[in-house]
This record gives sequence, structure tokens and C-alpha cells, in this order.
Amino acid sequence: MSLSPDHRTKLLRLRSAVAGLSVTLGFVRLQRALSRKYDPDQPREPAGSSGGGRWVSNGGGQGTSGQSTSGAEETVTEDGSRVLSLRIRSQPHRDWDEQHTVIAPDGTQTVFEMAGRTQTIRDGETGAILGRSTLIDGRAEPDAFPQDARSPLPGQSRFIATANAGLALLGAFAQRIVGGPAIFVGPASEYQRGTAQPPQAIWVGQVDQADLESACPRYGEVQSLLDRTMAEVTQSGLYLNPTSIGKRVHHLMAQEIKSQNNPNFIAEISYDKTTGIMTNPGKKNSVRLDILENIQNTTVCIYDPKTGEKGFKPQTAVDYATAVQLHFPGATRFIVIEMRPTR
Repeated sequence: MSLSPDHRTKLLRLRSAVAGLSVTLGFVRLQRALSRKYDPDQPREPAGSSGGGRWVSNGGGQGTSGQSTSGAEETVTEDGSRVLSLRIRSQPHRDWDEQHTVIAPDGTQTVFEMAGRTQTIRDGETGAILGRSTLIDGRAEPDAFPQDARSPLPGQSRFIATANAGLALLGAFAQRIVGGPAIFVGPASEYQRGTAQPPQAIWVGQVDQADLESACPRYGEVQSLLDRTMAEVTQSGLYLNPTSIGKRVHHLMAQEIKSQNNPNFIAEISYDKTTGIMTNPGKKNSVRLDILENIQNTTVCIYDPKTGEKGFKPQTAVDYATAVQLHFPGATRFIVIEMRPTR
């Protein structure tokens, strides 16, 4: 017997409520796991290591569904987002082995679940899948996932919220300085203002250097330039505070890149956020990119070197994407990489 529209609506609301309770229960479990990291008797990574001083798992704490976790961590990003992370060490979950929950300043919750190179993004309130993709050669290839045909597709505002959450997660990875380099891969077309494009793939996570260089060929060159310039500036003894060091490092890096006179590898470029037209630095409604690599007019890699503790705000990266899409209308994707000195 078919359900009446009223009964169907009530059933959908009930399913949503059950999904929300499931996600809430996951948050409670995650919060309990996170609270254990403040145990004063819990061991830390040894000083001098890449994660020196950070809390480590106290002999294999139990995560959700009884998995043994390799540690839980909470990070507050530059824009005030909270990123709660849980990783599985043994007895992998049937759906994911790494989960990151991003709680935006306005309370919007987005969950990123990793299973190898496949990432599932969920609405943290309802548990509904917003997208699923697999990273292949620097491309976020969309994957099929079960979807209620009667449920509306996520709108542009939810896509932007998801992108903001992904960029907050990227910032958290950069702050933690553990694991491999972190990247954000997104479709440039989604950032056109005033449009309602169908949902496309977003992917954010940590990758190894070989994978990153296959996506952005000049990554290794930019990283080497950042390391070398940072060492030169700090060893000179002429710049004594983080602000002056950062300004000098960025200036020297820009000089070297500009000296190559390569139109597809540029530094210190400003675009109007509304038109995408090149403009003067500091002009109202403009966005300034530190380093940009344009790859065959299909992929744009945005390198954002950082020398201090602060990272970029997610909205800044959205502005990057907007300007890139307008200035490079043929681009199908952009990759944002927040870079830190490695030595």
C-alpha cells in the first residue's frame, strides 16, 4: 500500500531524526575520546620528533564500535571552527578508518570520513551524504552513493558551507604539522556567484609528496624555495620578529619566481573578486595570491606559504577560488595548498 504524502513526509522526518541521533551519539563518543587526551598521565610524543609534545594514544583507547584508535585530537582553526579528529589503528571500521568533524562558528557540522583515498562527506546534523569522491592523480573523481530520490539536492549555500568546512580541515592539518602535505581539491565552476550548479566533488586530506607533485608539478620547487629562503632570512639575524621574517621570505620568494618570467607560474598577483581581472594590490574587493601555477588551463594550484603560526581563514580560500574561476574560465579544478617550512 502506498503512503500518503503526509505519511511520507512524517517518515522522512523520522528517518532524519534517527540519522541525527546516530550522528549525535558519534559526537558523544568522539568527545569522550577527546577528553582522554587531557589525562596528565597520558604519554606524549618525544621532544624533537615531528609531533613532539603532542598527546598520543594511551595504550589503545577504544573508539566507536570498539575499534582501537591511534589517537583523537581537537584543533581550533583561524576562523574559529573546531575540528575533531579520530583515527583508527586496528580493527578498521567497515566504512572509514579516519573521521574528521568540522563544527563551524555558526554551528554547522560537516563530517569527513576517509577510507583509503575515498572520502565521504556528510551533513553532521542529519548524517545525509553530501558527496563522495576518490583522489586519483590529483583529481577528485566523484563516486556514486545511495541517495533518496525524494530528497532535495544540497543547494549552493550548503556547498559553500561544505567547502568552508573542508578548508577549515585543511587549516587544521597544517596546524598539526603531522603526516604528509595537506591539499584541498575543489571544482572551480561551483564558485560562480549567483549560480546553482549541480554538486561536484570536493576532496581534502593528507597526501604523500609524489602524489602532490603529480597534481601540482611545481610543488617540490616551491617547497624547496620556501625552505631555502626561510633559512637564509632567519640565519641573517636582520629580522627579529615573525612579521618581518614573513614579509622578507615572501618578498624573496616572489622575486625568484618573477625572474623566471613564466606566465603560468606567477607570484604576488591580485584579482578583483567580482570580475577576476588583475588589479593593484590592496585595492578594495581584491584578493591577493602568493603563488599560482596554471597547468594546461585545466588545473590551478594555489600555493599559500606560511612562516608563522597563523593559517588562512576558509573564507579567504573561497575568495581565491572565486577569483581563479573568473580569471581562468577554462579551469575545471583548483587545488589550495597551505605550505610550511620543513626545516
